[in-house]
Amino acid sequence: MSSLGCAVPVFTEEPASVVQKLGGGVTLRCSARPASANISWRLNGQEVADGELDVVLGPGTLLIPALSNLTLGRYQCVASTGAGALASVPANVTAAKLRDFEPDDQQEIEVDEGNTAVIECHLPESQPKAQVRYSVKQEWLETSKGNYLIMPSGNLQIANATQEDEGPYKCAAYNPVTQEVKTSTSTDRLRIRRSTSEAARIIYPPAPRSIIVTKGQRLVLECVASGIPTPHVTWAKDGQDLRFHNNTRFLLSNLLIDAVGEADSGTYICRADNGIGLASSATVLYDVQVFEPPQVTVELQQQEAAWGETVRISCQARGKPAPSVVWLHNARPLAPSPRHRLSSRMLRVFNVGPQDDGLYQCMAENGVGSSQASARLVTLPTGIPSRGKLPSILRPLSPDKVLREQAPVRPGAAGAMLPLDCSELPGQISPAEAPIILSQPRTGKADFYELTWRPRHDGGPPVLEYMVKYRKVLQRWTSSSISGSLHKLTLAKLQPDSLYEVEMAAKNCAGLGQPAMMTFRTGRRGPGGQNDPPKTAVPSPSLSPPEAPDKPTISTATETSAYVTWIPRGNRGFPIQSFQVEYKKVKKAGEDWVTAVANIPPSRLSVEITGLEKGTSYKFRVVAVNVIGSSPPSAPSKAYTVVGGRTNERPVDGPYITYNEAINETTIILKWTYTPVNNTPIYGFYIYYRPTDSDNDSDYKKDVVEGDRYWHSITDLQPETAYDIKMQCFNEGGESEFGNVVILETKARPNHQRPAPSESPAPGPGHSGGAVPRPSDLPYLIVGVVLGAFVFIIVAFIPFCLWRAWAKQKQTSDLCFPAVAAPVSSCQYTMVPLQGLALVGHCPLDPHMTASHGVYQPNGEYTPNGKPHLPTHCLPGLHQVYHNL
Repeated sequence: MSSLGCAVPVFTEEPASVVQKLGGGVTLRCSARPASANISWRLNGQEVADGELDVVLGPGTLLIPALSNLTLGRYQCVASTGAGALASVPANVTAAKLRDFEPDDQQEIEVDEGNTAVIECHLPESQPKAQVRYSVKQEWLETSKGNYLIMPSGNLQIANATQEDEGPYKCAAYNPVTQEVKTSTSTDRLRIRRSTSEAARIIYPPAPRSIIVTKGQRLVLECVASGIPTPHVTWAKDGQDLRFHNNTRFLLSNLLIDAVGEADSGTYICRADNGIGLASSATVLYDVQVFEPPQVTVELQQQEAAWGETVRISCQARGKPAPSVVWLHNARPLAPSPRHRLSSRMLRVFNVGPQDDGLYQCMAENGVGSSQASARLVTLPTGIPSRGKLPSILRPLSPDKVLREQAPVRPGAAGAMLPLDCSELPGQISPAEAPIILSQPRTGKADFYELTWRPRHDGGPPVLEYMVKYRKVLQRWTSSSISGSLHKLTLAKLQPDSLYEVEMAAKNCAGLGQPAMMTFRTGRRGPGGQNDPPKTAVPSPSLSPPEAPDKPTISTATETSAYVTWIPRGNRGFPIQSFQVEYKKVKKAGEDWVTAVANIPPSRLSVEITGLEKGTSYKFRVVAVNVIGSSPPSAPSKAYTVVGGRTNERPVDGPYITYNEAINETTIILKWTYTPVNNTPIYGFYIYYRPTDSDNDSDYKKDVVEGDRYWHSITDLQPETAYDIKMQCFNEGGESEFGNVVILETKARPNHQRPAPSESPAPGPGHSGGAVPRPSDLPYLIVGVVLGAFVFIIVAFIPFCLWRAWAKQKQTSDLCFPAVAAPVSSCQYTMVPLQGLALVGHCPLDPHMTASHGVYQPNGEYTPNGKPHLPTHCLPGLHQVYHNL
């Protein structure tokens, strides 16, 4: 009560960020009205006392005599009066540094005489930004001089380059705080060439560039062209010529804007033309985005409320990129609780009391800057009416009162709760809005989950009951009905480390309202069967972006907005810095994903998407971002239809499959057509498939094809298996009838070897689980049996032929040669000349028969030219006998 007459503090000076070298002195300044306001300081959220960490506090100042690692961080000034406390925007105190140049190769730069040359300098990381210097003709240039122009980017441009400008160039980086100088590791060499004609070409930038500039800063877009004759350079923005634009200037061929604004964002094209060549002009593009620091406004500067009421403070934070918002009460950050509901646009405080008096701040930051605005709340005992207070019948009840209040009971069975008749209430009554689920999406409990919620609004008829459904993803739902006076339910008998979906809706006298949805993940069970507390794994860092978050769930916020809630996955070793939510309209074929909200702080796992069209269905997905980059998008959410519009009827006829082919042993490709009836729009197609020999409908698997694509590949199938395939189309109204059914068999595996019958052990009696031959295997079985029999016949015939040949040979030798010569008969037999065909296969019995080269003697010996001849292969002992003849 006494605080009504106290002045609200107002900052006249807030501390500014400082970059200083370690060991250097830092002074931060802060002042506020009224002069009686008490000034205190915080470092990283903790109050700093005079002399602590060698910090000296004075009237409106904080002095750090020698900066150290302990005194680096975020400083805030806090101004306090009897009305409450305000925190200033944060001031970052960082250490100055200058890193070394990255190793680089020497560049040979070639430019046509009379044109502008560019020497690039890739400055190393520096805090603050390093200043560039160039070594030109044994002299170091710190600023532009003559025809040498040092650009804000650090590049050196040499206007009207001549032979005198040829030679080596080297750059260096200078840190103005540490006064260090680092020199590049490589030297670039410029060469001037002369030619009679050369087509225009752009030598800088070599490729399109994206530029981010802060509102109010100077923008310089460089464009350097070369050619003979010297090219003429023009600039255009979004297709409009900039030569006569008011806020643009030109320096050589570069474009300058002294103070950029929001309207300067866009695509800039630099075009160089000298009339030489078929494509006489060359172009390069710049994509410019103008970022601006946050601007914050609050709806009411002061508000009074009676104890027990609900207070709403709205905050509008603008900026690019979209700023993140933090709420503070008397300079202390507020966290969500049953009494405090926080969003980027609204703060709700329920069941207010004297502890809620003071100043509430909306603090916004977006990386470009920060800003804050405040509102004062004064609470009054219930008996003292506040100025502008609404009649009690129109004031909304707090959620605590609603939860304590019993639902109306009609006479009837003992304890029976009957629905309240809406006719007893004034005005038109709508079904209850979706409740707000307060439970966190992660839990350390492996087998149960505490689900908590609150009603979305305070007013209106009371909630009679809540309908709760939950399930493990892709399994059956479990349903419960909870009294409207309760706001907590324990979900038991859950499976560890599993993802669950929850849908719940509130029911009042007008009926069941829209459901709220969320997902949560149970914890892992410990080695001893105990529940593990939630842990944050710290994997070894790998240079990769985070994993995709889980599929988000959607719940109703207002008639034109929805809440998107998600669960993050692994961060791959680098902390998640922000989230991004994207959406697309399901109704439009080929619709692209659009970013709804970006730069969502990692502490927030839910965001409200506004501006949705009534009667339109949307899908949402989430992207996680860390210092390495963006994760793949999450799986899209279920289609969410905004209430209030016309809902399409479900499609009637299903699609017709026109083409199907087995691409390989595990993949089938389908093509189909669809003709809509009554122009009913569709969102996509369902493809169902199962093995033909299955009679169970639960064996069907389903693929979903969204949009207007009319082909699909079904993968991960079994080889040599016939499948039944059928299709439906769908929209928010439901699914169509099934179209035609096709049966298609996948291909066999390449080089597939079937085991021979002897390789497969015969199953014993009662054996089960062996392969059951299918009708489609019969042709392969027949071919296998025929081939096997053929191989068996060949293998058996070869020994028989060898035996017959040996027996015939033996018989011939017995008839032709005496017993003494038998051991060498085979040797002599094989030496029969081919010309003596009559001697092959039998022995000559006529002693007078002659041959061209020799004859057989009556004793059976073969004598070439009538002389005895020693066989090539003879038994030992006989060789010497022939030599003695």
